[in-house]
Amino acid sequence: MKAFRFLFVVLGAAIVILAVAWFGGPFFLGSEIFRHLINGSINRSLQTEGTLGPISSNGGALYSADYTGKGSPKTHVASIQAKELSARPNWLRLFSGVCDFNDVLIKNLDLVIGTPAPDPSNGQQPEHHSFGIKLPSFIHPTVDVNRVSVQQINVHWSAGEKPAEITGMQAAAVHRGDKQWDLSANGGTLNANGWPALQIDEATGSYQSAAITVSQAKLVVPTGGSIAVNGSVNLEGKRPYKFHGDLAGLSLSDFPSTKWHLQGIASGSLDFTGDLAESDSGQIVGAVHLDKAKLDWSLLFGKIRSLVKQIGLNDWQLDSVDVQLNRQGQHFDFSNLSVKYQDLLRVEGDGTIDGDQLKAKLMIGLSSSLLGWLPGVQQKVFTEQRDGLCWAQMEVSGPVNDPKEDLSKRITQALNEGMSNQLKNQAKSLLDLLGR
Repeated sequence: MKAFRFLFVVLGAAIVILAVAWFGGPFFLGSEIFRHLINGSINRSLQTEGTLGPISSNGGALYSADYTGKGSPKTHVASIQAKELSARPNWLRLFSGVCDFNDVLIKNLDLVIGTPAPDPSNGQQPEHHSFGIKLPSFIHPTVDVNRVSVQQINVHWSAGEKPAEITGMQAAAVHRGDKQWDLSANGGTLNANGWPALQIDEATGSYQSAAITVSQAKLVVPTGGSIAVNGSVNLEGKRPYKFHGDLAGLSLSDFPSTKWHLQGIASGSLDFTGDLAESDSGQIVGAVHLDKAKLDWSLLFGKIRSLVKQIGLNDWQLDSVDVQLNRQGQHFDFSNLSVKYQDLLRVEGDGTIDGDQLKAKLMIGLSSSLLGWLPGVQQKVFTEQRDGLCWAQMEVSGPVNDPKEDLSKRITQALNEGMSNQLKNQAKSLLDLLGR
């Protein structure tokens, strides 16, 4: 009899608990107490100061219109705004003190990376909510999120004074352990100053111990070509980063043009290292190869532009251009430059660019058939014989878009002497013919 009585008591208690959960659960989940608890958990997890909009429940899911906040100097998040949030909790775990969300959905997420603005100094202290009672664990839960999916994420940041952003990207994060997440993304556009708009085809990576690792990411130029990227960025301190990029089929016509009118299809590999907090600290090292390259040769041959056009140099499509690059801040080194066109032209050398100032030492190799257009130049200027070409040294310096060189002066002087000697020889032959 006592056993039956105990069973009835247990069943009665269970019915009361279920009734409270069924009828009182939605009321509690929509209350300010629950919103405050979830708001605090979000702030602690993201290390932000933000406000979650009112929570409502429908069909076993929770909804909120928005979450707006800002980060701390340590997080480097200037602002964060999420709109149309929804989540479906594991109700059974709620009674054990854990609010377990299997999947959090966010329709729109807008992030601004940088130093958050300081709070206005109005002398007011931050508002602290206290409800005057100690809540049981099942209504004072810790929050556990298994997956976060964002339909559209926009990220904005700046490199010095140059803005950059990712817009329209879809992303997902899957929880794998303490402060460990697997990341994936696709779609969206990367816009950075000096680069064409890059479409994010796909990207995978991870977050662990305040560092984001990109396992693989493919960026595509709409007009053709792609960049495959991998690397990592540490979110602490000055946020050091290290990335590797492989270029394939990039058209230089998509990049801002210069006075050189350089065109071609680029491939190669580049390594990027530096600190996000110091835009001038970045270093780029690598090698680039150009196919179907063209440039305005008259900039290298100075005053004899008309002669350059006559022999067709500025219209040539080169066989290849190869160069090794090393950029540190505003200082740019290029080395092992090799420009080839059939068996008629070679350009070799290296140089530097500081700001907009170019300084280079080059060797120009031309075939004898081309130099035949220039009387006396092969004998006076292009005197070195190598690899079937005639070579001359040339130094270039000055603004990148309007450099000065020392070769055309020597070519002009040799032309004047060559033409004079040719006229003298022609006059002598004429006098001899006349019987002088």
